[in-house]
Amino acid sequence: MKGATGATLLALFACGPAPTTSPQPRDDLTALEQRYQRARYWDDQERLLQSRGTDSSVQGVSHAVIHESLTVARADLGRLLRAAPISDPRNQAAFDAIRTAWDQGLSGDSAAAEAGGHATPLARLTDSMMKIYGAATGGIVVDADTLDRLAILGLLARTDDRDRRERLFRALVPVWHSINGDDGPTSPYRRLLALRRSAWGDSASPIERKAPAFGLTTPELERWLVDALGRWRASLPDTLYEPWDWYYLMGFASRRLSPRVPAPDDIRRVDEAYYRSLGADPVRLGVHYDLIARTGKYPVAFTDFGVRNRWRDGQLVPGEPWVFASYLEGGLDNLAELVHETGHAIHIAAIDTRPAFIDWPDNDTFTEALADLPAMEVYEPAWQARFLGDSAPLGQSLRAKYAGIVFDMAWALFEIRVHRDPGADPNLVWITITRDFLRIRPHPELSWWAMRGQLVDSPGYLINYALGAFIVADLRQSVRRVRGPSAWSDPGLYAWLSNHLYRFGLERPSREVLEQFLGRPLQAAPLLDDLARIAR
Repeated sequence: MKGATGATLLALFACGPAPTTSPQPRDDLTALEQRYQRARYWDDQERLLQSRGTDSSVQGVSHAVIHESLTVARADLGRLLRAAPISDPRNQAAFDAIRTAWDQGLSGDSAAAEAGGHATPLARLTDSMMKIYGAATGGIVVDADTLDRLAILGLLARTDDRDRRERLFRALVPVWHSINGDDGPTSPYRRLLALRRSAWGDSASPIERKAPAFGLTTPELERWLVDALGRWRASLPDTLYEPWDWYYLMGFASRRLSPRVPAPDDIRRVDEAYYRSLGADPVRLGVHYDLIARTGKYPVAFTDFGVRNRWRDGQLVPGEPWVFASYLEGGLDNLAELVHETGHAIHIAAIDTRPAFIDWPDNDTFTEALADLPAMEVYEPAWQARFLGDSAPLGQSLRAKYAGIVFDMAWALFEIRVHRDPGADPNLVWITITRDFLRIRPHPELSWWAMRGQLVDSPGYLINYALGAFIVADLRQSVRRVRGPSAWSDPGLYAWLSNHLYRFGLERPSREVLEQFLGRPLQAAPLLDDLARIAR
């Protein structure tokens, strides 16, 4: 379609992905969903261009044409959205989903306001900090080696020379400084906390909304986190470790297995082989990967729709999920991250519902848990032997698995506590948590908690991984109970998971999907039981 005009492309699209039938009644919503699907397509295409850092799509469609098409599609959807009558109550939820998407950015109003210089002080500071953070995470020189944040964290687990480990760790100072400056009262992060408190007012913050979505209060979630971290602490020697040594202590599995996948191409090969074994071949599902590091690329790995599944002539047409990350090397840690991101991709590839509901679930915690559901198998010795040709002992593999999870739990506690008391010194909050639960020697002079970009642009997002770990453990226990101990080598597993967990999108609330799958509310016990395997 290279060189086609926006009007021509809109005409072609109108004859293509627009749905004519759907799994649910749509008598008074058909036209609106057609236009919604079209606007979503062009909005996804424009976002994909930004993520890829290009001026044209994979098919050669220029940014100008995509933007023109999006503008026309938005106007068309907006007119119908204002006029659409809803007479069938079965359509109300679908209408509400479209309306919410429109209000949350599909209309383009928020982008226009920012372009006009009307972004709030909170939005401007967040954007500025993310740009500085992104620049700081790449091009870090240590002993004449040019590395990035992820490469350094991987090397900490694999570097035998203790002095070099310390140099690697301290080389991340510019990253931490980009978020917290000198840790003074006017540091960027402390100003961010104050602006958030002002913006959120008396309403529930993103942090305070995480636990209630799954039937818990925030204090109950905090107790779950403390219980799990206490179980982890009990598995450690009664001593304190320097942070750079702690990574090494937990890195036996990485040191043993990373040589099996030394390059980015190696981790992608294993990633695809694993998902093929579950019946979720990424190639067949149309998954695209952008894994090369480049200047200006978003510094956090993520997955996006690219093209979402869409209805055409009564048939669901597969989409094209996209996985974005920046890898300078392979290794077990980067492999685990990639398997997680591909877990997102196979999830959204399986969404099978009416157009209004073809989106991420209504809860990010559940979304992250669904990606980790297959990804946690990387830390099982049987999986390692099958896909890497070697394995680490169970206890060491579980240490590698939970080293990341307990850090997520530490960050979750950190966010709960600093947002509860924005005046607290974040460095002191962090060293208390990591000393008491991770057995890491305090360094109040270092803001080494400031590793994760989500702390800046997605407050509470790291709680998704922490609370999600409980969901994952409960789901994995249920999968083994229903499908048997060899579930994660079953080529029919993806179809089964798609039918029971993946297909709903926004059609059903996440908590309802989870509790129906489990047959009960979420419990903490499966994760605590899994932690106990470390000592076996």
